[in-house]
Amino acid sequence: MVIGLMAVLGSSVLVGAFSLYNRSSLNTPSSISNQSGLNIRLNTILDFCLKSLPNGIQACDKQLKALVTQVCAANNGELDACHNGKVDQYYVARAAEVSRPAINKTR
Repeated sequence: MVIGLMAVLGSSVLVGAFSLYNRSSLNTPSSISNQSGLNIRLNTILDFCLKSLPNGIQACDKQLKALVTQVCAANNGELDACHNGKVDQYYVARAAEVSRPAINKTR
């Protein structure tokens, strides 16, 4: 039940990030303010996904890389998540967990 709740929460966080990204206009004078808010939001999502390790969250597994890639492309790579390696860190940890033998996962 807790895992299901975390998955729902993770999905809603990612959907919220997509929504925030799609609503933000990057061609306005307030784009610096929007970019700062987007940076904070994206870092929050990354931290949420990283805290779910080693088990991970399905929404992070499926959407995190695409979300960060899309947002970074739209912001010329100027956000923290574009260069801090946290996305790769998440997927490396997930791959290691998935590849572990089942006998070790019960310990």
